[in-house]
Parts: sequence; structure tokens; C-alpha cells
Amino acid sequence: MRLIPFLLALSLSFARPAVAAPDFAAAGLTVRELLGELVAADTTNPPGNEARIARIGENRLLAAGIPARRTEFAPGRENLVARLKGNGSEEPLLLIAHIDVVGARAEAWATSPHEMVEKDGYLYGRGVADDLGMAAVELVVLELLKTNQVKLRRDVIMAWTGDEESGGAGIQWLFKNEPDSIRAAGALNEGGGLRLNTAGVPARIDLQTAEKIYEDFTLTVEGPSGHSSVPLPENAIYRLARALVRLEAHSFPPQLLPVTRAWLQARASIEDAPTATAMRTLAEAEGTLPQEPLDMLMSDPLIAASLQTTCVATLLQAGSRVNALPGQASANLNCRILPDSSPAAVQQELTAVIDDPKVKIEATGNFGSGAPSPLAGEIPEAIIRVSKATWPDIQLVPFMSRGATDSRFLRAAGIPSYGISPILISDEDGSRMHGVDERIPAKSLQPAVEFLYALVVDLAGAKEP
Repeated sequence: MRLIPFLLALSLSFARPAVAAPDFAAAGLTVRELLGELVAADTTNPPGNEARIARIGENRLLAAGIPARRTEFAPGRENLVARLKGNGSEEPLLLIAHIDVVGARAEAWATSPHEMVEKDGYLYGRGVADDLGMAAVELVVLELLKTNQVKLRRDVIMAWTGDEESGGAGIQWLFKNEPDSIRAAGALNEGGGLRLNTAGVPARIDLQTAEKIYEDFTLTVEGPSGHSSVPLPENAIYRLARALVRLEAHSFPPQLLPVTRAWLQARASIEDAPTATAMRTLAEAEGTLPQEPLDMLMSDPLIAASLQTTCVATLLQAGSRVNALPGQASANLNCRILPDSSPAAVQQELTAVIDDPKVKIEATGNFGSGAPSPLAGEIPEAIIRVSKATWPDIQLVPFMSRGATDSRFLRAAGIPSYGISPILISDEDGSRMHGVDERIPAKSLQPAVEFLYALVVDLAGAKEP
């Protein structure tokens, strides 16, 4: 049975709460104004300076009568957590967004990256898509729930976290020091979202339900030093190079997890015929994966990275002078590991592939990971229910992210987390995140508020008797 029809049929059995309709046109303008303030705050990480944005959010929330609290996890770096109380009959819903942004080379941009500018129907600015736009929409939705006196069956928590772009120190501080402040039955986060097709029509929802595990390994080789005029055996660079050549030739075996099967099935409905056939064949396969469709799909690096663990050399360091033998050579190996495996298992495989005891392999640290969120359940069903009411032909596409978000910490804490930004963007817009001229469609803000408001009311509003 396919996932999407199954969830759609199941969702029809749930009663929907009745609420008054807010002024969404005004709310869209409010989001735009707030987003401009957040972009101008410049929370480039490093150094972060998220306290600038946390204060903006706190002032707005307190003015609206919504309890909010800032917490410092490093000098000048803060999280912001707010809570709208429900009747407590169900566990809370968490809306989360990060308020740090990646750096931007101003000279490469067509506009000033830390000033939100409208140009040709788009809003440009660092963070408008990742992730300040979602943060602004979440806060305005909280204000609407408060202003419209929406009765809630569960608390709605909003968390703005810092340092997501560099390791997640903000959310880790919350889990270590104030875990109950963000404890929830489920969470809505970045990492996926509503997507426009090339005609500008809402076509699919990329729902992030899992993430690969991030891990760096350092390969180190020691060798004899001395003057380069007398070459010696066991040169550290040559030995390291041989290890890297072996790793280049190695491919981790492709595997189909539940989320990748669901992703292949859903993507098949929007791909060209040959790709769609290969995707369906692979998704429906049991036991050994059929070689022909597997080979076809694995020829696409993006698809291949979703079906297997990957490790790639990213940094090299060796030697100190041009006329001296290197006493040491090292390389960084960046791995993105399927969530049903582990860094320890990958390290064991790397050791076997390199097959050289003089190459030292060390994991550089624990970046954090969590098990995939369920493909079926309350939140996916509500997403289908709300999206289909507005866009009947939209397709839900569950997927596993190759990158990492704060959701890994939520999942590790037992909180199912789903990546779904409410801001409609195209694939072209999405490709600009972390890049030059980050942008979102100017007309996307009002629909974003409408969608997230409806979704929160569906998930948290008091049901009719």
C-alpha cells in the first residue's frame, strides 16, 4: 500500500476544530516587517550574536501577552522560548527555528545581504529562507492564536535556537539545562517545505523525516623526517595517498530504509518516465535490489547519496617546508552515514578498506543523531489534511536529509520532528540557501502564515464535542 493514499484515507477520521479566521493579509505584512528586522540584526555564525534577534522576539511576544524567556548559552548568544498554554489534554506541539545564519560575501551579492530588499518579485537577504523566514512566521502565528483566543487542547511552544549552523549549541543547552521547556509530542522544524514547480504552482511538500549522521574522521600517518635531498622509505604523504586511493575506489552498499522507499514512490509521480519506472521498481523490491534500476539511479550523485553512506576527503595537511621530508600527513574524511548505521561501524569499514595499521583513523567528535521520525502518525496526517484542503493536487514527498538540522537532537530525545518550512519556494530558490543572493518569493509570506496557522490549529486546537 502506498504511503500517501493510506495517510489521506486515515486522516478523514479526525475531527477538525472550529476557529475564527484571522486577517491573513495583515499578518503577511507583519511577517514581512518582522523578517526585515531579523535580517538586519545580522546573526552571522560565527560569531552568532543571536541575542539581538532573541530580544526582538521577546519584546514582541511580551507585548502580545505571550510568556517568553531568553536563555544565554554563550556570551552574546541566546535562545528564545515562548509558550501558549492549552488545556493540557494532550502533550505540547513545538515550533522551532534557528536564528543564526551563515556568512555572506557582500561583494558577491546583487543586494546588501543584511538588508531585506524586494527585487523582481523576490525578497533578498541572508536568512530569508534559512531560517529567519520560518522564525518570523512562527512568531506571527503565535500572535494570531493569542489575538483570536483560539482554544487549545495542548500547549504550543515556540523555540528560536542559536548555533544551528555550527553544531547546535543552543538547543543542546536547552536539553541539558531546561529540557521541559521544549519537551513535546512532536515538532515542526526546517529542513523540508512547500515547493513550487517551474510554472510557479505549489506542486509538492518535501517532508524531512530523517537525517544522515554527520561524522568527520581524521586519517594520520607518521613518517621519517629529514632533508628532502635524501628521500627515505615510508614517506608519510605517499602512504596517506595510497589510503585515499583505496577509499576513493570503495563504495558503501546501497540500502533502502522505510523513508527512502517512501521517497522513491512519491518522487516517481513527478519524474520522467524512465526515472519513475526505476524508482518504483526499486521501491517495491524485496530482498536483493534489482541491478538495472539501481545502476540507473546510482548514476545520479544526488540519488546515490540518499541510498548509501558516503565518505569523501575534504582536507589535506602535510609537511612544513618544501625541502624537508614530512614527519606527518593527515586528511579529513567527511562522512554522511545512513541512520540505521553508526560512526563506529563506518570506522570499522574504513579500517578494513584501508588495510594499513600505520594509517591511524580517529573520529573527531559526536555531532549528534536521532532515529527517523515515523512516516505515519498525527503530524504527517495533519499536513496532508491541511495541504490538500488548499492545494488538492499537491504531492507529499517524505525524504531523508543529507545535511543536519536541530531535529537530530529532538529525535534523540524521543520527539518526532518533521522538516516543513511553510514558505513556498522553487527548487531554484532553495539552491540559494547558504549561497549568493538568498531569496524567497515576496508573495509567499501570507500563504505561509495561512498554512502554518491552519496546521497548528489542526494539531493543537480544541476539538469540537
